[in-house]
Amino acid sequence: MRLRALEFFSGIGAFAQAAPAHNIEVVAAYDQSEWANLAYEKNYGLKPVSRNLDNISLQSLPEADIWWLSPPCTPYTRRGLQRDLDDERARSFLHLITCMVERKPPQIIIENVEAFLHSKMHGLLNQALLTAGYYCSICHLNPKMFGVPMLRPRLFIIATLEPHILSTPPVAPHQSLASIISGKAESIYDLFLNDEVADKYEKVLNVVDSDALSNPDTTLICFTSGYYQCRKASGTLLRTQGGRLRYFSPTEILALLGFDASYSLPDHFSLPICYRLLGNSVDVRAISYLLKSLVEVSDK
Repeated sequence: MRLRALEFFSGIGAFAQAAPAHNIEVVAAYDQSEWANLAYEKNYGLKPVSRNLDNISLQSLPEADIWWLSPPCTPYTRRGLQRDLDDERARSFLHLITCMVERKPPQIIIENVEAFLHSKMHGLLNQALLTAGYYCSICHLNPKMFGVPMLRPRLFIIATLEPHILSTPPVAPHQSLASIISGKAESIYDLFLNDEVADKYEKVLNVVDSDALSNPDTTLICFTSGYYQCRKASGTLLRTQGGRLRYFSPTEILALLGFDASYSLPDHFSLPICYRLLGNSVDVRAISYLLKSLVEVSDK
């Protein structure tokens, strides 16, 4: 049976990337980012609805078996001042919680940073879902579980109207970074860090040497939306054999996130735009793992 899904805060479409392998069709996507929507439409042929979700009507949402939500994480992070429910960027998610308990889609998956688990928003969400009769579970996933030596821990909340049991998260042997990103550095971008800037900030940068990419123990830190602009803890840089520092390319990061080689961002996107979109995306392998469990529940 082919399942129908809604993708809220769709970004560049990590959920849509994982869905076809599990016989799931995304019937509607929603995001306010003009850039994200251009990338989504380019790769999937579906134009996301570009509107504020603070007051979207329940009647305008198509019927679907699965709701996927990846709401803004800024209200729950230290860089976002942890304003939680008082953050304006949380309003749309608050409204969608009301929508989901009224519509009661059979399956809901919510992705966010791990700090979300200790937020007031999570408390409100959990109470709303339990009151509405959902079975809820929490899953912590990281690319390293899928053999990719990159730190990107994320929290997933799974809510279903039927009992579900998630399979044990995989512990795959690590691939080398070289095998994942080989040949994926675009020539259309100047990826090198200005030498003056490199000298000034090198002590706070996370850097790996190109020779270490073949070592499966070499691990990258999480690429954030501030990569290319924020110098500290925003993502790993690569020291080339010539000694210069460069950014990992957008195509390399797409590969690290599990996107298919056929996926590409529009050529006219600047590097800051590309990195902003990639930093807000989700590991495709993690979504696929969760969908596999949920489809098995639906097939019973």
